[in-house]
Amino acid sequence: MLRSLALLAGLACLALVAPAHAQNVLPSFDCAKASTTLEHAICADDTLAKIDADLAAIYAEALAQSGDPETLRAEQRDWARQRSAACGIVPGADDDMVEISSAAHTCLIELYTARMASLADAAPVAGDVPDPARLLTGLWQFDELVESQVDPADALAQKGRLIRLDRHALSTLSGVNCAGPTLQPLAEARARPLDADEQALINRADMFAEGAKDGVAGFCLGRLFALYLPGDDGSLLVADASALYRLTRLSSTAP
Repeated sequence: MLRSLALLAGLACLALVAPAHAQNVLPSFDCAKASTTLEHAICADDTLAKIDADLAAIYAEALAQSGDPETLRAEQRDWARQRSAACGIVPGADDDMVEISSAAHTCLIELYTARMASLADAAPVAGDVPDPARLLTGLWQFDELVESQVDPADALAQKGRLIRLDRHALSTLSGVNCAGPTLQPLAEARARPLDADEQALINRADMFAEGAKDGVAGFCLGRLFALYLPGDDGSLLVADASALYRLTRLSSTAP
């Protein structure tokens, strides 16, 4: 269940962007077989294609963890059938159209985001998940670039990006991935022997988080990969080799 529909207001910056017609992102289905106005619109728009693919990934994870997969499948089919009507996209004679209204575009982004948050909230968390992972687990949205060592335009283009964090994989803003990271409370990570680059990363984070001690350090192959520092407002300050940025939680599976 969504913890607060007010969180969807954070999508305004993404939803108001004009549809991106250069199709460089693949959705969850084969665009060669698109047959409805909605499917053609998704295939023609990078933002809609990306959010469709994101939803498919979160749904697959929720289905794998569900105690009642048949019910979840039925709910997902019902949700998918209702998308067009919910956003005022009329099927029928215009099923080969690509263009949809800006209002329908905004509606679809909000509809997909609400569904992803609902699926993420419903997913169970294993009882043996360590506390550091519980801080990260959930669906987050890129909110603010604090400091960047990559092209600021590239980083700012991430505004509104939806990010799923868990104990299985981490990634930097520039796209460097770490599968199977080791998560450790930041206070314990500070006590480890750290090289100059690792210490510099902690020092950069401390400048903006005032020496936070209850965050999480992610290590990849024994080296410090990223820091995750919770804010009093529920946001998460992330520090990695490429940037410092804030995420806003859309949902959480943590208690």
